[in-house]
Amino acid sequence: MSLARKLLAGSGLSFIDQALKMASAFFLTPIIVSALGAGPYGAWCVIIAVFAQYGWLDLGLGVSMPRFFAKAVGRKDAGEIQSLAGTGKAIFLMVATASLAITCVVAWQSPAWFASSGAGPDVRTVVAVFGSFLAVQSLCQLHLGYLKGHLRYDLIATASICRVLLSGILFYIFLTHGYGLLSLAAIQAGCGVMECLLLVRFAHGLQPSLRPLLSHFQKQKAVEVMKYSAVAYLMMSGLNLRNTLDPIIIAARAGEEAVTGYALGNRFPVLFVDIAHILAGGQLLSLFSRYIGEEDQTGLRKAFFFASKMCAVIAVFGAAMMWMFGQPFLQRWISVQADVAWQVMVPAIMPKALYIAQTPSMVLLLALAQHRRLAWIDWAAGACNVGLTWWLAGRIGAPGAAWATCIEQSLVCGILWPLLGAKAGGMGFGEAWRRLLAWPILRSCLILSPCALLMFYARPDYLNLISIGIACSVWFIAGSVLTMNAEERIWLARLMPMMRRFAPKSANVKE
Repeated sequence: MSLARKLLAGSGLSFIDQALKMASAFFLTPIIVSALGAGPYGAWCVIIAVFAQYGWLDLGLGVSMPRFFAKAVGRKDAGEIQSLAGTGKAIFLMVATASLAITCVVAWQSPAWFASSGAGPDVRTVVAVFGSFLAVQSLCQLHLGYLKGHLRYDLIATASICRVLLSGILFYIFLTHGYGLLSLAAIQAGCGVMECLLLVRFAHGLQPSLRPLLSHFQKQKAVEVMKYSAVAYLMMSGLNLRNTLDPIIIAARAGEEAVTGYALGNRFPVLFVDIAHILAGGQLLSLFSRYIGEEDQTGLRKAFFFASKMCAVIAVFGAAMMWMFGQPFLQRWISVQADVAWQVMVPAIMPKALYIAQTPSMVLLLALAQHRRLAWIDWAAGACNVGLTWWLAGRIGAPGAAWATCIEQSLVCGILWPLLGAKAGGMGFGEAWRRLLAWPILRSCLILSPCALLMFYARPDYLNLISIGIACSVWFIAGSVLTMNAEERIWLARLMPMMRRFAPKSANVKE
């Protein structure tokens, strides 16, 4: 499969995967809130946030392993792939063991932590089941990294689609028959294990000779991987401080019920980031690393420019749609919590849009192993976010956590990330900010601006909102394609063959 087709298949199936996740959240969330109640649902959100802290055990390997595999694939070095597999297996075994040990401690203490939530004694079993699954998931991260290194995001998305469909069906059946938190955990864990087994099967199908044996462990390779991972870990832990601690802080400062409004208001901005990451950013680390492995600096630079412009375009569209039509949607979707959810969504829109727009800059630094300064910035900013969240959540509740992230992340993603990305891309900050951020955003805003008139016709009705959304999407996509320059159209035609009619006739759009 050619590189362009890998990217297209990966983006297409990943988009379907995220669309199914969004549809599942749209359909199931009101059912879950109604079945559990605000207190237990808030407790469930806090439990998920607690397990999100297991990301601290990742050690940066989730970033480093795909990068090293992608470089080895680019060099066609089978020996290095085997050594990476054996070395990675040894490291992930230690991570899984640590995960199980921590789960035992958390399960033992959890009833005391959620005594006021109404979740009952099931909390300890929920934690044990879910934590055990995360240990299993750690073991399959090696195969996930290998698939990412081969840019086979289509296979990753296929496994995820199977999990989303099965878990969604089971959630509906069990919750509508009176089951509670324990059923949620059991379904989530069981379907997650199924996804892990599919990933392992896909990786071996891609290369049957792939055998992650401990006998292939190489100390020198482990040192190389962990040296890179240490800086990536510092950066990703900064992101964890910013993105995963909010529900825990809100529960401590305002109670578990306040977490429900925060989770509902933040749900679709987070899904927006996930979908945008897939459309324009999910495969960038492997793609950039492939160019580095092939020593193709020209291809790397062009890929970075195109990705930066496309991410800015996607950021504008998603942010504008949430700002214009988010409130009537929330009023129809979950009317009881709509007011609080909207107060959370409003400040969440801007930082999420800037994060998407600057994803290529972050990924370029990771691919070039120039992310040390970025790591320290993100860690310091994440720590500031925690402090600001603690202060604001204690005063204004759930919206305070969203405003804390808005202030901190807007400054980091709007100024510091573009500055570092411009330096890595060999550009001045002013030029990079103008060409890759300001102009694409301005152009997209001008294209989308007529759609703002539809705000006056938006109503808390699904048919009304779907019709408006389709109209805005068609207008924006057509306008964006027609206003692309020649180089952007060439890249679009390479990644999406059906768009070749828009490429310059004299351009070579073949692989």
